[in-house]
Amino acid sequence: MSFSGIVGQFRVNSKLRSGSLHFHERGQWTGQQVVARDLLAAPGTFRWMKSYTGSGMKLPRTLFGKSIDNFDAAAAFLTQVITAAGMYADLSDDEVAFTLPVEAFEHAQSWLDGVVRGAGVLRPRYLDEASAAALGYAARVRPGAPYLVFDFGGGTLDVSIVRSDETTDGTVRSRLLGKAGTQVGGSALDGWLAKSTAEAALNGRDAASVRALKPRMLAEAERVKEALSADDSADFAITDPQGALLGTHHWTRSALEDLMERHGLFDKVGAVLDAAEGQARAHGYDRTALQAVLLTGGSSLIPCVRRLVRSRYGELTRADRPFDAVAAGAAAFVAGAGFDDRVRHSYALRPYDRVSGQYVYKAIVPAGTPYPCTVMSPGDATKPLTLTIKAFNENQTRCGLQIYEVADRTALAIGTVDLVFDQNGAARYTARADEHELTRRPIGSPTGIPCDPPAQPGEPRFLATFIIDASKHLCATIQDTRSGRFLFRDHPLVKLT
Repeated sequence: MSFSGIVGQFRVNSKLRSGSLHFHERGQWTGQQVVARDLLAAPGTFRWMKSYTGSGMKLPRTLFGKSIDNFDAAAAFLTQVITAAGMYADLSDDEVAFTLPVEAFEHAQSWLDGVVRGAGVLRPRYLDEASAAALGYAARVRPGAPYLVFDFGGGTLDVSIVRSDETTDGTVRSRLLGKAGTQVGGSALDGWLAKSTAEAALNGRDAASVRALKPRMLAEAERVKEALSADDSADFAITDPQGALLGTHHWTRSALEDLMERHGLFDKVGAVLDAAEGQARAHGYDRTALQAVLLTGGSSLIPCVRRLVRSRYGELTRADRPFDAVAAGAAAFVAGAGFDDRVRHSYALRPYDRVSGQYVYKAIVPAGTPYPCTVMSPGDATKPLTLTIKAFNENQTRCGLQIYEVADRTALAIGTVDLVFDQNGAARYTARADEHELTRRPIGSPTGIPCDPPAQPGEPRFLATFIIDASKHLCATIQDTRSGRFLFRDHPLVKLT
């Protein structure tokens, strides 16, 4: 079962506007219930929860005397979906697949795992959305040749290049050749459209009144964006919090495309495609080797996006499964379809460099590493990586081992501002966090290594080797050089993505 697939069906059934949850005094309304009651712009309504949880943005609001944030709302939404699915299957016994964006950091999967287990799913499995989409399309492509999956949804763009091979027993095993992604999707387009409309039509109004209008404007922006995928023009209706019409602003499809270009969307799409193609070339497959380019995700329906992909790949482009490919692939995954998955991000340590006087990042697991495996030396792929851990202070009683997850900078969302909501539900734009923090994050808790007797500065006290196990955990074996004792053997440090 795919969480993304279920949410996708909610969105299809309500013209792409029901991925939402509304808190009221007696409980919650979800999906189409929110749409039918015209509550998309209400202060108690949460939308784009997947994007916010993926980027770690809680943004709490005070509702009915208590604080509720995007993580709370996403957990409530997902729990309702799981409860509904439990009417048709025994989720405590069945394997259930949950999909995440390619660029989701480790914290997103850890949070999701806690939610789904709390909702009664005892055997969850996880797969990134691009890989799931590839598996969903795999039955329609010829085994042995690579193909590209372009997954452009509400919150992310994920691209994977995959080769599917038929095994001797007749099953299909897919091998990832390249993956890249970025945190931009249809919700970002809605924000640009609403902001541009406000600047054009609400110039002169005080800032507070404009902020009060933005939740309804974002919902209207989504409707106008969808309308412009089918028609050449559409009117943007500006309404107050009570729904009274304040005015309209005329949009054309070409004007929307100009807006997307000004925000760098097309350059970002090109950069993600370049990154995935570059990884595939490293495996011996260039663009000319692709046999198909498969589009999925609601934002792939935007005409200029399709034209961009088609101009690059020509008649290889196919777009016949925009909504169900991820769900179908997740189902195939738990049904036993083989998949040669690889580690998406790089993982590093941050030792202190005495020469420069600064902490530096030293990659120990490069992106694209297959698993399970022994972590090998970056300088000699025939030898296991062995790290020497030294003390920094006099009579140090513990040494820490902290792992950092490193994402490609193309994963950053476009622009220098984020669209966020205050505690009253009003939308606003804020400056982005520092890029360094977005691309390098400490994950898991630091592993403390006891020094008995205490270690001295510069002393090469411990030797560390690493493996990645079949569950995608990075594990360490630590040996004390003084005593020769092994303090840890294949001790799991963090779960990789």
